Amino acid sequence: MSRLERAKFCPGSPNAERGKPDENNAIATSGTKIHDALESGDCSALSDDELKLADRARELREETVERFIDDDGPFTVLKEKRFWGIDEEASGQIDYLLIKDNRALVIDYKTGFLESVESGENMQLKGYAVLIKEAHPHFEEIEAVIIQPRVWPEISKSNFKLPELQSAREEISDIIEKTKDPKAKRIPGPEQCKYCKAKADCPEARELALSLSNFEPLELPSERLPELLDACSAAKKIIGAIESRAKALLELDSCAVAGYALKQGASMSKVSNPQKLFNRMNEKHSVLPHEFVQVCDVAKGKLKALLKEASGLKGKALDEELKALLDGVTKETQKAASLVKK
Repeated sequence: MSRLERAKFCPGSPNAERGKPDENNAIATSGTKIHDALESGDCSALSDDELKLADRARELREETVERFIDDDGPFTVLKEKRFWGIDEEASGQIDYLLIKDNRALVIDYKTGFLESVESGENMQLKGYAVLIKEAHPHFEEIEAVIIQPRVWPEISKSNFKLPELQSAREEISDIIEKTKDPKAKRIPGPEQCKYCKAKADCPEARELALSLSNFEPLELPSERLPELLDACSAAKKIIGAIESRAKALLELDSCAVAGYALKQGASMSKVSNPQKLFNRMNEKHSVLPHEFVQVCDVAKGKLKALLKEASGLKGKALDEELKALLDGVTKETQKAASLVKK
């Protein structure tokens, strides 16, 4: 079900991806660690930033569950449970599933930096709802929720009742049927190319990226800008995949890519012990605390974590206290406008 959105826009993508290894990157690896911690409750392997995300996701989950459970009756919770359905042709592993009477609550965690995901438009969540309905035919309502602590809104939810579940199953069956054709068309685009494992060597994707070079910046027709912007979005992913493939080959063999070599990245340093640095500057140069503070930057995330530990507050109370502490001591800056697709 995690590939359903891609198959909807590009029916040829399942065949193109077959046999290709999963893409590994820092964000995906971090997301897996956070998912594992939310399942097991063991956060020992998480970094400070990952721990903060896991804690916030857990808080949002508890708020969602509390709202969903309207009485003290029994309920069942399953984590990382895989379901099969649609005539055993599709499966999905659900992060968190709560079953109560004839209702179910599905929660999917998104820990990346991408734009907000709407649960009602998300094919993966639709798929999960259909799989659960097939496993439990007596269910009359399935609530699907995306918890995304890095973006706003942090929670996106949709309710699937019997009519929506039936139409969703028909839509998914149609998508799957189209992917069975060995000659299913590959259609590159921003959504379908985003996580596709085949984008680096997909002829259609490369052609899309190359087509952008046919336009001079001053000659871009305004009526084609929506189409070209979509192509640009897809091309960025394709270019990134090609560069990643070349880097991986060059790491194994410095002569693997003719005319290219790996250049060592620039080194960066960061003050890891501000207290020790202040002590030295105070001792050697009589720098005072208020002077040292002027050259220090305060990260709001770390400040919030410190306040949480010091005060014992959490949730809305923690946010309100942080807001009160920051009142009058922050400076707002406006970033440049960015393009978003409506």
